[in-house]
Amino acid sequence: MSSEIDDKSDVIQSVALALQLLETLAETDTEIGVTALANALGTTKSRIYRHLRTLVKLGYISQSEETERYRIGARLIALGKAASGSADLSSVALPHMRVLRDITGHAVSLGQVEQDGIRILNTLAGNMQIEVGVRPGSLLGFTNSAQGKVALASMSDQDRAALIPSELPASTEFTITDQDEFGAHISAVRDQRWATAPSEAMRGLNALSCPIFDADGNTVATIAIVSLTQYIETPPDPMQVRAVSEAAGRISTQLGCPKYIWEI
Repeated sequence: MSSEIDDKSDVIQSVALALQLLETLAETDTEIGVTALANALGTTKSRIYRHLRTLVKLGYISQSEETERYRIGARLIALGKAASGSADLSSVALPHMRVLRDITGHAVSLGQVEQDGIRILNTLAGNMQIEVGVRPGSLLGFTNSAQGKVALASMSDQDRAALIPSELPASTEFTITDQDEFGAHISAVRDQRWATAPSEAMRGLNALSCPIFDADGNTVATIAIVSLTQYIETPPDPMQVRAVSEAAGRISTQLGCPKYIWEI
C-alpha cells in the first residue's frame, strides 16, 4: 500500500514539474538552457533534461539546433489557441511588426484574409520623412495589391479560383488585367514566396508582402512593408524580402503553424 502511494506521489510530482517547465518557458521571450531551468525550478539538470526530452518528443516544446536551448513548441501554442477560441492576431503580430519596421524603416501593415480581399487590421508608421501607409480598416483587392496576390498564391488551387474575379479590374495602367498573365504571375509569386505590386493599386506606391499561416496551415493574414516605388524596387532588396519573410514566419509560429511553409 505504501509503495502504491509513493508511486502516485512520484507521478504527481513528475506532472507538476512538466507543467512548471511549460509555464517557465511560456513566460519568457527567449530560449532557455537546461542549467537555467534547473536553477529556476530548484531541481537537478538530469531531472529537467528527462522531462524536456519527453516534452520535445510530444511537440509541446522545441529545441534550437544551433543553441540547444528550449522554447515553447507548436503543439502547446495550438493547444492554447484551441482553449482560448482564437489567438489575437494583432497582439501576436505587433512586436514582430515593430521589429520589421525598425529593420527596414518602412511602414508595416497587417492584413486579415476575407472573402472580398485583405482587411488591414493594423499599421505602423515608418521612419521615412514622407509618410506612406495603409489605413486600418481599408480593404485591399486580391488582384492589384501585394498582400492580395501573396494570399492567393499561398492558397490551394480551389480556394484561389473561388476568389479571382472573372474580370480583373484596372486601378492603374500597371495593373495586370489579363487572366493568363495574372495566372502566370501568381505562379511566379508562389515560387519566389513573396509579392510586390509596384504602382498597381496607386501610381508611385509599392508593397512587399508575405503570407501568415495558422495552426492548420491555412493562409489567414499577410504582413507587408509599404513605401514609394523608389524605396521598394522591382525586384526588391533581398534584405527587405528576408525581413518580411522572417516576420511572417515568426507570427505564423506563434499562431501554431508547426513550420513556416514559405520560408525563403
